[in-house]
Amino acid sequence: MSRSFRAKAARRLAARRTMAVIGWIVLGAGYFLFIPIFHAIGLFAVLVIGAGWTWAVLWSIAAVVSYLAVRSYGRAAAGLAIAVAAGALLWTTDWTLAHVRSVLWLGEAGFAELAADYESGRPIEVQPWMSYLVMDGEAEAQPGALYFPVFVDWRGEYGEGFAYLRGGGSPQAVTRTQTLIQTAPGDLGEPAIDLGGGWWWVE
Repeated sequence: MSRSFRAKAARRLAARRTMAVIGWIVLGAGYFLFIPIFHAIGLFAVLVIGAGWTWAVLWSIAAVVSYLAVRSYGRAAAGLAIAVAAGALLWTTDWTLAHVRSVLWLGEAGFAELAADYESGRPIEVQPWMSYLVMDGEAEAQPGALYFPVFVDWRGEYGEGFAYLRGGGSPQAVTRTQTLIQTAPGDLGEPAIDLGGGWWWVE
């Protein structure tokens, strides 16, 4: 094997490995930012995720094949294992909940102020940095909860989102009262996952 061939193979392998890494990073970002992407382009967001998977998987396969071509079997196996692990992590993680939890944590003071306004009956004004989380940019002050509609199907028959439950919504109180929340024109949801601080994921 000539030196020039090895140099070309090394450059090709490095390029494919870089493209694979970029693909997995972009795919992870697409999953984490799925809520704002979905609100911006609707169901085309699914195509964005599909394109991310195609990019990441194909370039990962190309990188593994390049390792095999230069008989670097250990690195080929390691690359394949890393790609499989990355794919499994992205596929099994609930990225919508991860995003909502992170926003509630980072904006804890702002959401606490919003909850206090709701409890006291004051007008609800969603701050601009929160508005991207909801379908129309506005939270819904319902009798038992302040609801943020995150997803609503095109027929208005099913919805999901998160809500602050009146009174702080302890797990014991939620189990006891079975709070119902209007999640779409034709759907009622229940608090399903405790997000902390009186906030719940509703489905």
